[in-house]
Amino acid sequence: MNRRMLGVIGAIVLAASGGAAIGGPPLLCFPYEIGKAESLPWGNDAFEQKKGYDKSKVVDDTLAVLKTAKSTLVRMETLRRAAVYIESDVGAATSLLARLSWIAMDAEASGKPSAEAWFDAGFLAATLRQAGADIKWHAGVANGADGYAWIQKAVELSPKDPEMQFGAALVVFEHDSSRFKDHLRKAIAAAEPGSNLAKSIESNWACGHKPIAELAKEFGVQTAEKK
Repeated sequence: MNRRMLGVIGAIVLAASGGAAIGGPPLLCFPYEIGKAESLPWGNDAFEQKKGYDKSKVVDDTLAVLKTAKSTLVRMETLRRAAVYIESDVGAATSLLARLSWIAMDAEASGKPSAEAWFDAGFLAATLRQAGADIKWHAGVANGADGYAWIQKAVELSPKDPEMQFGAALVVFEHDSSRFKDHLRKAIAAAEPGSNLAKSIESNWACGHKPIAELAKEFGVQTAEKK
């Protein structure tokens, strides 16, 4: 386990024990709400891996989930779990990112660009970077953020997906406050209170740990329920 991950876990433990609120990497520390949707096997908290799970299956299992996942939040949570499983395995991390990149580029070359494929590749690149996984290259860099160029491509292809806007906001959070706010505003506007998207936004420290209604007021938008 690398030093960054140890620091992340330490921050969570401190917060849970009543210490000062400390935020870790927003792509890693806060699980995305997916209900009972299929994802990688997991434990009961942000970093509790499933006991007995064969990590050698992470790459293939991740690709299998992504092949059928309809929700962007499910894709985000699956990639978050994958990054936690393989952050110290450079070979597996490189393999998964390469295969997702190839899927995106192959769809692009065939004249059928896929928002989901570009998002998956970009989101994994950003998450691996926050996890401290040393894959020896920076993929899809834009605005100083790994993966953001590919995320931008995904958002262009699917501009009405609010979950994708949320993912884009988290990817660029540490690098460009203006773009972070723009993406988050669009996500908040479509987040119905009580929905998986609203819960995911509310639980992430990068978004302020505030109720969706309060965030909507701050950003000057109406939530989906009020429209």
